[in-house]
Amino acid sequence: MKKDATAGNKGKSSSLGRNIILMGIIAVAVFLVVSGLWLKSLWNEVYEIAQPEGGGFKLSFPDKEQEPLPDIMNVLILGLDSRDPVARADTVMLLTLNRRTGEINIISVPRDMRINIPGYGLDKINHAHAYGGVPLTRQALEDFLDIKIDHYMTTDFDGFTNIVDILGGIELDVEKRMRYYGIDVTIELDPGLQHLDGEKALEYVRWRGDGEGDFGRVRRQQNFLKALLQEIITFKNVLKFPRLLPEMAQNMKTDLELSQALVLANKLKNIEIEEINTLTLPGNAGYVDGISYVLPQEDKIREMVERYIKGKEMKKS
Repeated sequence: MKKDATAGNKGKSSSLGRNIILMGIIAVAVFLVVSGLWLKSLWNEVYEIAQPEGGGFKLSFPDKEQEPLPDIMNVLILGLDSRDPVARADTVMLLTLNRRTGEINIISVPRDMRINIPGYGLDKINHAHAYGGVPLTRQALEDFLDIKIDHYMTTDFDGFTNIVDILGGIELDVEKRMRYYGIDVTIELDPGLQHLDGEKALEYVRWRGDGEGDFGRVRRQQNFLKALLQEIITFKNVLKFPRLLPEMAQNMKTDLELSQALVLANKLKNIEIEEINTLTLPGNAGYVDGISYVLPQEDKIREMVERYIKGKEMKKS
């Protein structure tokens, strides 16, 4: 009896199709595993737990998953100036994510704000990092604002120059003519909406040579951060992630677990940058014993904390 050649060919085609599908599934699985291992390897460079005593940091990457993100999560963000040998915090911010309302707030703390630093008395908040690193800065802000800070992140703005260049630059509206000529810093920017490379973007966030002083610098740092986030989450930059992530890993440290960071990144990805509230703790410029400070407006700060950090609805007067 003759075999049905057509049936045989159909059988071979069906088998070949199944093999191709199987090979495709295996290839995708291998890609996901390799990508996951690569991402975890990168996170090993980023992840660290700041120790309050003993000098330095204790690096670890525990296998046990931490608890899910809380309903309201506060992340302390410190921008450290690599040029500063005593490692004062050049930038102090609180990122608050309210999972109940979906609200995201970035609250800047003027670096010259005068608050109590445990063990050192009243001083500028940016000195806390020089005295006791992340743990002391964290404790000082928790006491001052009466809040719990869940996690921290440190970064070096100098490192962001390469990140901005990898992204192809960012668009910023330079609000005024900016000029400064120092020993190790030169700032030359003209007003207007323009595309800035990494060096020019760094000049923008460093300048404070006008009447606004530290408050103007804080506002420009917020503008820069929002513009940078907008560029990072833009679809056209997804293919740049293999170059972008290692650069970010070299310039960041955090005690967020990888799983928590991915949840936070996914949350940021799904919002419009304009929806992020950017605020600054209110204060007045003044002098104490001949030293310039930002003196906190405590009543207004309490209101801001209750509304934007603790997520409480304020009663209308």
